Amino acid sequence: MTLFNEMDAWKESETALLQRIFELPTTNLDDWNSLKIALTVEIDRLISKHPEKLKHILYRIDINETNAAAAFLETNPALKLAELIIQRQVEKIASRIKNKH
Repeated sequence: MTLFNEMDAWKESETALLQRIFELPTTNLDDWNSLKIALTVEIDRLISKHPEKLKHILYRIDINETNAAAAFLETNPALKLAELIIQRQVEKIASRIKNKH
């Protein structure tokens, strides 16, 4: 398996995990941008209706608490949190690939 194929396989795995955690639709999330849009919408909903659930999810997927708090100071906190989540997932993928080789 090439590094590119390995990255895609891990990306699919991480995307599926986020879809389950955030209860996102399982279609049309084949790239990071589509995932970011879907996450932003769901995070915005969680901010207004279920902030404790969002806090638990952020902890579960290992988003730095300081970065999460800073995101709430942004103009669009849901978008910033979505970006942090995707960044963290990419870091996890890179770490898994690095540790495998």
